[in-house]
Amino acid sequence: MVDHIAPQPPSARRYTLSRRSLLTGVAAGLAGAAIGAPAVLRAQPSTMTVPNSGGALEEAYKPAYFDTFKAKTGIQILGAPYMDAARVKAMVENNAVDVDVLNIDATEAAALARLGLLEPIDYGVIDKSVLLPQAAREHYLLADVAAYVMAWNTRSFDAQSRPKDWAEFFDAKAKPGQRSLWKLAPQTLEVAAMGLGQARDKLYPIDLDRAFKGLDTIKPDLTWWTSGAQGAQLLIAGEVDVGTTWNGRLFKAKKDGAPVDYTFDNALYVCDAMVIPKGARNKKLAMEFLANMMDAQNQATFSKSIPYGPVNTKAFELLDPAERALLPNSPENGKTAVFQDFDYWAESGPKVFDRFNAWLLG
Repeated sequence: MVDHIAPQPPSARRYTLSRRSLLTGVAAGLAGAAIGAPAVLRAQPSTMTVPNSGGALEEAYKPAYFDTFKAKTGIQILGAPYMDAARVKAMVENNAVDVDVLNIDATEAAALARLGLLEPIDYGVIDKSVLLPQAAREHYLLADVAAYVMAWNTRSFDAQSRPKDWAEFFDAKAKPGQRSLWKLAPQTLEVAAMGLGQARDKLYPIDLDRAFKGLDTIKPDLTWWTSGAQGAQLLIAGEVDVGTTWNGRLFKAKKDGAPVDYTFDNALYVCDAMVIPKGARNKKLAMEFLANMMDAQNQATFSKSIPYGPVNTKAFELLDPAERALLPNSPENGKTAVFQDFDYWAESGPKVFDRFNAWLLG
């Protein structure tokens, strides 16, 4: 799932790197080797490319991670368009790996890890002792924490009258009004299961019978959304009274005075991940880039730019109360949230998707 991390539509993203310029950089490195440059110079490229979701996310990456890495190593980091799991799989299987590290949705990272297409993370370089336990995986690192949250139009509900939890969200008699949900199995089935009573600390494996029963109960009052922008707009325009969205989608609208609000209570944490594709040419440097990315100060800088929480627990000490209040996983906001189980979706996704799609057609 990528949409939650891209507050701007793909068409609004800008990249400074073309494939031609990338190839030019590689060629320059090879040329250096051919004329007998010192080994250390041959081994270190002048640039590294980090495909990512672009938009506001890349703008937050630049001061936090790209510029700080250049200051340490002299290597310039260049953004590039997002590579989904299918593209990474094709790149690795065709022995055509031309990027060293990339940002990808955590569920896709888990699927790639399951297929053996990623390099293992070197925790001799990256200090996992300061990371959230959920962040340090064998073949990928979580990079931030966003949230799939309950939100409402403030002309329909206020903080007192809105559904207090997923049980009330899925009870249209107790809280009348039009609802909205993401038209995709991941995240939607988690909140539906919790709405029918599945405990958040025992959310996986998802009780699918329970989850689909939850969807049945609100079907007459349900509007689907298929993109983050659409989900936010339904709420802002008052086309639905209460719904789900990603916190980053409503952050600015709420700040600018739109009639919307949201809560981190009972949120589902969804994350970006960082991976190194198997066969990456600059694996050691890629690990050093990830270590720089996990640095507490750099993580705090990132979270000041965009309302996604850090995975380095020490970063919260570098943020003031007003900044922590905007983050899904701050100590103040994270008391009732639960992490999505990315490995569950990597393992069970196909059969769950099939059942979800059949339900939609039923």
